[in-house]
Amino acid sequence: MDKFISVKPLDSQLKPGQKILKSVDYQQLLDYEGVLSKLSLREKQRQIDATELLEKSRREGEEKGMEQVNQHLAEELQNFTLRMHQSLTQVESSLVDVVIESVKKVIHDFDDETLIRNTVRSGLELVRGGNKLTVRVHPHMLVAVQEQLSDFKEGSGHIEVLPDAALRVDECIL
Repeated sequence: MDKFISVKPLDSQLKPGQKILKSVDYQQLLDYEGVLSKLSLREKQRQIDATELLEKSRREGEEKGMEQVNQHLAEELQNFTLRMHQSLTQVESSLVDVVIESVKKVIHDFDDETLIRNTVRSGLELVRGGNKLTVRVHPHMLVAVQEQLSDFKEGSGHIEVLPDAALRVDECIL
């Protein structure tokens, strides 16, 4: 049996401003819309990738900048430490000179006997807990030191004062 074909007039179905498309053209139009949506998705993905790449580059730049700053600060700290060490060395040298000059002025005010007595007294304070102590002095100072040490002999162990001609008048050995 043959197929039944119904023919309708086209005028009755079309409205003014409408167009008739062939099925091939319609299919191609749908394909264009699919391509357009794919292009739109691809463009969005490119924007996301570009944003991520920009953020990654910013972080890397920030890290490199921080490394450079830290390196610069370390160099500055090292330079500061070196300058401080040099300054302390200069101050130490000057301070030693001042102390030496001051001590020389103070020592010149003492006579030899007073200087030896004070030196022996300071030395005895350092070794006060010992059992036996030998003090060697110049023969001219022997009597003065023995008199000075009589107070210490009572409170401590045995103290022996010996003459030593090899020593200068203002020297003593404990």
